[in-house]
Amino acid sequence: MRIHSGDLPGPLPRADTFAGRLFLNGKFYGGAVNGVHRVADRLLQELDRLATSGGQPANWDMRLLLPERDNWAPRFTAIRAVPQRFGHTQLWEQAILPIAARSGALASFANLAPRLHRRKLTMVHDAQFRLSPESYPAKLRFGYRTLVPVGARSSQVVLTVSDYARDSLATFAIADPVRTHVIHNGADHILQLAADPSVIDAHALVRGSYCLVFGSSARYKNLQVVFAAFARGELSDVQLVVVGPTREALAKAGVVAPPQAVFVGSVGDAALRALYDGARCLLYPSRTEGFGLPPVEAMLCRCPVLAAPGGAIPEIGRDAICYAGMDDPADWAEQIRRLGERPELRAAKIAAGLERAEAFRWEAAGLKLSKLLTPLVERR
Repeated sequence: MRIHSGDLPGPLPRADTFAGRLFLNGKFYGGAVNGVHRVADRLLQELDRLATSGGQPANWDMRLLLPERDNWAPRFTAIRAVPQRFGHTQLWEQAILPIAARSGALASFANLAPRLHRRKLTMVHDAQFRLSPESYPAKLRFGYRTLVPVGARSSQVVLTVSDYARDSLATFAIADPVRTHVIHNGADHILQLAADPSVIDAHALVRGSYCLVFGSSARYKNLQVVFAAFARGELSDVQLVVVGPTREALAKAGVVAPPQAVFVGSVGDAALRALYDGARCLLYPSRTEGFGLPPVEAMLCRCPVLAAPGGAIPEIGRDAICYAGMDDPADWAEQIRRLGERPELRAAKIAAGLERAEAFRWEAAGLKLSKLLTPLVERR
């Protein structure tokens, strides 16, 4: 979607007609959709929903500064889009955004924020670029190590997604723990669309007999342990469904998939919900995660989760999740077989997962965000 100045609903309001002004950093809408960007978008949608329903942001002048070029921003009701000519660039974010947002508070939700704007809230999702630096290209790693701490340390409020992430940011001196607050991601977006089973039919998947995993060549995602488990003979009758990159792309990165792996490519939420619904379990072998959204999505879709006990996963999933050794393919194979052969265990994990996943709703995230923003926005 391209937004032009003519799309704005009349002139921007005067500051004295509102309790305060909030500028929203929409640079991420000019990039590819990833997990961080999806969370940022959902939080903006919650602010818009709260304002439209008469909640706390209703008396704020909220302006979304976003790239003038093609972007994927939705149309908001209470948030006004203000296109920025160079809004997709790092130069704009660090040098121009502070000037554009100088008359109000600034909120950034995609890890990066300009140092020169002081009255701001910044969300830093995790410290993966320090915990697993080899998982990032050198240029991106250098950029994150330089810019993320600068933006976080100069923020009056820092948000992150788990206690584990908060502790990690403090350990690497990325953010002051006293000013860092946890807002858990929601996962209930996965229930907003009906399941689309066409992906299951297209790949001739048998419900209940396949395991689901998200493909990634990033070292900390630890996909190799799952592939090694499926290379063992005891799982020869179980399909492995890989979401995301192709077999060839992973092989090029040195991650070789077992022969029975089925690659379904990138899928939308409707197809993903169907894949969760039909899976024996979701496999989540990450060594470290700031939150771990797929396990919570899976639990909401009545799909058991088998994960490595890394990062925030034990904090988020607790005993609703089954765990396997981080570097033990034999343990992964055994746990997968147990979930297939013990229906009472699978039923217990489904029930526990549904109960645990209820704690992660976007509405709750939006309400907490609004409360944290209020002192910044309404300060005189």
